[in-house]
Amino acid sequence: MKIIARTLTLLGLMLCMGLQNLYASDIPVNPKKLKTGEDYLKIVKYYRYLKPDSALYFVKEGIAFAKKHNDKKTLAALFNQNGMIDDNATRFKEAKEQYEKAETLYRELGDEKGEAAILVRLGVVEKRKGNYDKSLAYFYDALRLSEKNNDKLGLLEARVVLSEAYYSVGDYSSALKNLDIAQKIDSEIPLSNFTFNMYISYGYTYVKLKEYDSAIHYLEMGLKKCNKTEYNGLRISLLKVLAIAYFQKGNQAKAEKYFLEALSFARQIKNVLREQSTLTEFAEVYMGVDADKALYYFKQALRIVEENKLYIQQITILNKMSELYEKKKDLKKALECKAKSYSLAEQFYYRDMMKQVTSLETAYNLEKSNAQVKELKLKSSKATMVRNVTISIALAALIILAIILANYYKTRHLNKLLQQANSRLEENNRQKDKFFSIVAHDIRSPLVSTIGFLNLINDGDIDAATREEIISKLSEHCENSLEILDKLLKWGQMQIKGIRLNVTTFNAIENIQKNVALIKEAAMQKNISIHLDVSHSIMLQTDSNHFDFVIRNLLSNAVKFTQAGGTVRLKAETIADNKIQFKVIDTGVGIAANRINNIFNLSSISTKGTSQEEGTSLGLIICKEFIQANKGELSVESEVGKGTVFTFILEGFDQNKKV
Repeated sequence: MKIIARTLTLLGLMLCMGLQNLYASDIPVNPKKLKTGEDYLKIVKYYRYLKPDSALYFVKEGIAFAKKHNDKKTLAALFNQNGMIDDNATRFKEAKEQYEKAETLYRELGDEKGEAAILVRLGVVEKRKGNYDKSLAYFYDALRLSEKNNDKLGLLEARVVLSEAYYSVGDYSSALKNLDIAQKIDSEIPLSNFTFNMYISYGYTYVKLKEYDSAIHYLEMGLKKCNKTEYNGLRISLLKVLAIAYFQKGNQAKAEKYFLEALSFARQIKNVLREQSTLTEFAEVYMGVDADKALYYFKQALRIVEENKLYIQQITILNKMSELYEKKKDLKKALECKAKSYSLAEQFYYRDMMKQVTSLETAYNLEKSNAQVKELKLKSSKATMVRNVTISIALAALIILAIILANYYKTRHLNKLLQQANSRLEENNRQKDKFFSIVAHDIRSPLVSTIGFLNLINDGDIDAATREEIISKLSEHCENSLEILDKLLKWGQMQIKGIRLNVTTFNAIENIQKNVALIKEAAMQKNISIHLDVSHSIMLQTDSNHFDFVIRNLLSNAVKFTQAGGTVRLKAETIADNKIQFKVIDTGVGIAANRINNIFNLSSISTKGTSQEEGTSLGLIICKEFIQANKGELSVESEVGKGTVFTFILEGFDQNKKV
């Protein structure tokens, strides 16, 4: 016994000496002699990866110290460190709260460099949660602040995290663009942590692009520079990614060499979180090659995350292990891993609710116990067990019901969005088909005629008079084709950008007379008289450009489809306090009943005028859309051989009748 006691004493002394040497060489400041805010920051950074619980202890002490001395800068930095600890433990909500406290303090201090660094941390939290759009917004805000202050280190960090975000969404081209900018900035400033993060990001990106030599080049470049104690954690990551690059390249021997070196170094410096990530990532690499080796590394990683209560990592590893066991046909172990994963997920996602339920249950039982002490003492253990089982079943049923309801409403919402998207797609396809039918009918035909005229002109046998007549007709065809194209472009622009309104108050007759002047020549050639029955006191409250288009198009159509010697009349009258009714009446050929119902649709086919004038059905469609956009109405009445009446109503008033 004495020999054993002496041996244990000797071992204890040796252990103490070893710990003292470790303490003296590694810990940056004595935990018992913390005198400044900088001391607290150093000890927190030291313990952040090594012992997160110890780091949190010193964070709380440091925050109390900073508040006592009104040291806002140190307080902000400690909130930032607290956020990093929570972030590493996947407590994203708590991490975000700590970062936001730090951001508020940096803004109060006017410290935009500190604010930019916090924006990066907030972006990292969102990236880890899978909210890549939010993370990119935070990173670009940080980039703008660093550009404003010409902060090269901040610019380097922003470009590196942007590359990581783009890598996460599979946009490897944008990831490399940001890394190339980062490398240029890095060459202008001293070495920093972000330098190695840049090389790591290069490695991951080139591995994804299967450019393994490029990945190895950048990772080895980083390892050559990574020779200081403060970069130990980053050295592990560089070795890990280098191992993955060699593995994917097919050099398994080198891959294992670098992997084991990374693992050994992580254990040597007691960086358990990087040890876990190294084990997990290399196990994932082995999943498709060697299931037993992958399981071996997953089990080691699982032990670490269980000890550190990293729930999300536990769930991920257990799901991967279940998948491997299933491949090995070991369904029992696969089921065990999956069941444990589900249990952890339930505890993790519902832990806050369970705390509240447990608290209420405890308060209820305590109150009932105080009121009925004697009755509780008489109850048998069997009854107690039944009650507890019943409560557990009820709680489990409630939780399962909540999950089912949540999934049901989520699925219903997604189905609704899908139906809406399908409806929009179908409508777009219909518009596209109609548009191309218009192009086929109203553009192709004039082009065919134009080509025919050009072929005739090219014929050397025709005389000068015939050639001149053909050229005249060709010019007319080209002008008509241009008019058709203008209307197609206007309609297409309306479909894409919508109709823009510029409502003004103007005198109707003035605009009408300008537009009549534009079509007067065409009317004179057919000896058609145009009569205006519009009072000079009528004012309109609408978009004047839209009104001009409608008047010009309706009068032009009336002239086009009226025989020589006919009459076209434009009439306007007040039909309500704020409504003016216009009628365009012609004595033309009229519209057949089977066409009149579709005259305002894209399916309507254009016809030629009484003098074979070319046209397009789009004019009436645009008229209708313009009038509806101005809160008006457009209708048509017609009888074949007797003429047509187009009626439209717009907002306006008669100056002579308005009080």
